[in-house]
Amino acid sequence: MAAAENAEIVRRIFAAFARREGFALRGLFAEDATWVVPGRGAMAGTYRGRDEIFRFLGRLPKETDGTYASELLDVLASDTRAAALYRARGMRHGRTLELEQVLLFRIEGGLVRDVLALPSDPDAFEAFWA
Repeated sequence: MAAAENAEIVRRIFAAFARREGFALRGLFAEDATWVVPGRGAMAGTYRGRDEIFRFLGRLPKETDGTYASELLDVLASDTRAAALYRARGMRHGRTLELEQVLLFRIEGGLVRDVLALPSDPDAFEAFWA
């Protein structure tokens, strides 16, 4: 895949998430993809397979009473990888989240194989999801 195509896959993922159209994501992830969220909070873990990943993504608005949102700021891509810089916002149990994060994607054959979430402020991220 060309870098531009991989960047477009990432943009489509963020657009579908913003529109709350989870079914639009189905064709963008490999069936055995993984998504890793570091830490010990409510959302931390390694999610294996499309179904687990989609359940994880579906929990974000539920855990935040619908306040969780992500604003894509920039995408950098190569022939096999992409990085998305975005701003995450939300409210949870009286705590506010507003920080930039990076998602690192490995993409093969037009499908996301792996995602690693990297918050810019791990302590604030942990406190929010505690």
